[in-house]
Amino acid sequence: MVDKNPTYSIVVEMENAQFIDWDEMSIGLTALAREIAAVSSAGFAKPKVVISHAGQNAEGPSLRSRIETEAPQLKQVAELSFTACPGGRYYELKNNGISATDGKLVVFMDSDTVPEPGWLATLLGPFQDPEIVCVNGYTYLLCDDFFSKTFALIWFFPLAQGDQRFAEKRAINANNVAFRRDWISSHPFPDHNGFKVSCTLLLHQLRGEGHELVSVNARVHHYCPRGWRFFGWRALVSGRDADRKFVELHSPDRVQRVVKSFTRWGTMSWRTIRRVIRLAPQTGMPIWQIPFSLAVGLAFYTLAFFGHFSLAAGLVRDEIEIVPDYVGHS
Repeated sequence: MVDKNPTYSIVVEMENAQFIDWDEMSIGLTALAREIAAVSSAGFAKPKVVISHAGQNAEGPSLRSRIETEAPQLKQVAELSFTACPGGRYYELKNNGISATDGKLVVFMDSDTVPEPGWLATLLGPFQDPEIVCVNGYTYLLCDDFFSKTFALIWFFPLAQGDQRFAEKRAINANNVAFRRDWISSHPFPDHNGFKVSCTLLLHQLRGEGHELVSVNARVHHYCPRGWRFFGWRALVSGRDADRKFVELHSPDRVQRVVKSFTRWGTMSWRTIRRVIRLAPQTGMPIWQIPFSLAVGLAFYTLAFFGHFSLAAGLVRDEIEIVPDYVGHS
């Protein structure tokens, strides 16, 4: 028998409470409450929302109080639960939240994403098919100035509009995805030194077991990374992560890895040129800014090349990627 309205829980990953941008957080959680109310009116049971944070257990009560103040609607439509993973990294926080869920489905959302109307219903809909294990949503960057528009053009998220083909190539969006709980409980996000590698590895596991990633137009927007410090650090990390993915999915051979760093540099540079020239008008970017956007995009992937090459060639050690203090909130 098909379960048209399966029970579900939502895991919200959150940084240590002292680093939260509450203006952003309140908007996202208020939108989440709206989405829960919408699907509850359609027959879904009241869900549990698990806040998985990187602070200490003692921070739970104060965190609950702040969230109930910033987004009072949320406690009315969902049961709130708080679970600590002191010092936890991004995927560790997500895995930490899984054990606190109790629904048949587990939805993942980040504290810095904002759901659009219809997001939750669209994400849950495909699970009426009992064969579906994972449903991936559509995440895009919010852009309102030169820097954020450039990031939106060169980043790994698709643009808000007119970029469906690129969106279909995306791996799992850990900030906008849902799984059957029995599957994700036995296949947590893989532990890895990389910053954003586990999504790709989990997708590889999913497909290796014969499951397909179902992509739907369940839309959330993500606040754009800010600051040149983040720009430089993230570029280097994206290069190192590219090497890590190559090692995991293709070959650990150092010569092949070095060759890959050069070919990826060329591929990403050409992709940047194509996307900026073709899609810049969709972001509202003035024509005169396009050459500067190209320069920034090519600089990003040149830095990424240096990060990729240095790890592939053994010039740096493969260490756990942690956002450094000098980067700040991003």
